[in-house]
Amino acid sequence: MAPTKARRIVMSDELWEELDRAAKRVDRELDRSKVIRSFARWYVGEAGAKMPERPEPAEK
Repeated sequence: MAPTKARRIVMSDELWEELDRAAKRVDRELDRSKVIRSFARWYVGEAGAKMPERPEPAEK
């Protein structure tokens, strides 16, 4: 894979943290960057790309 560089994304701190918690509910080794990359690959129609798994809602 070609080297990648950091990208900026704008969202609230609350949403950024919830995205991390949601990713961890799917897989403890998963992080938000992997979720965002998976979504982007699926969104642009990359061959073989799948929409990221959505976690169960957090217990409140």
